Amino acid sequence: MVIVARAADNAADLLERQHRRIEGLLAEVRASGDPETSFAELVRLIAAHESVEESLVHSAADRSGVECTDARLCEEKQVLDTLAELYELGVRHPEFGRRFEAFADMVSMHLASEEVQELPTLREDATADDAKRIAAAIELVETFIPPRGSAEGARPTVAPPLPLFSRLCDAVDAGLGTA
Repeated sequence: MVIVARAADNAADLLERQHRRIEGLLAEVRASGDPETSFAELVRLIAAHESVEESLVHSAADRSGVECTDARLCEEKQVLDTLAELYELGVRHPEFGRRFEAFADMVSMHLASEEVQELPTLREDATADDAKRIAAAIELVETFIPPRGSAEGARPTVAPPLPLFSRLCDAVDAGLGTA
């Protein structure tokens, strides 16, 4: 049982680490006079994070008896759709700042809901196999997020969020299989 708890803690910790990175990028985009690079990184990270959740985390949560998965899926769809709208709008558009504020608030509430309703159950009830697959998927999708300071990480060009999300889900499913 200790091995299961450690694997589940690791998966939940990795998801929480991504939450902190997302929150940091939300703050950077809000505070930056030139948010293009931070926004591009945010697009990549949210697409990566949500692809793991859709492919693996929610099915593991369902098996553990979490009853809020449908609500999280609705929130995630809204997050991705709004992110796609912001992407299409562009950071230079006069409405970007106002719309981004509402988006950032929505994302923050979504992350808080996950941390209260899903992650404790993941820590307590996930099978060792589910937890290991989730952790491996997080590591896999993070390879699609160039590190800060690298030439690729400094490049603000990024694929549109919805196709990027779909490709990352496909990569998780192909690399690890669906849960």
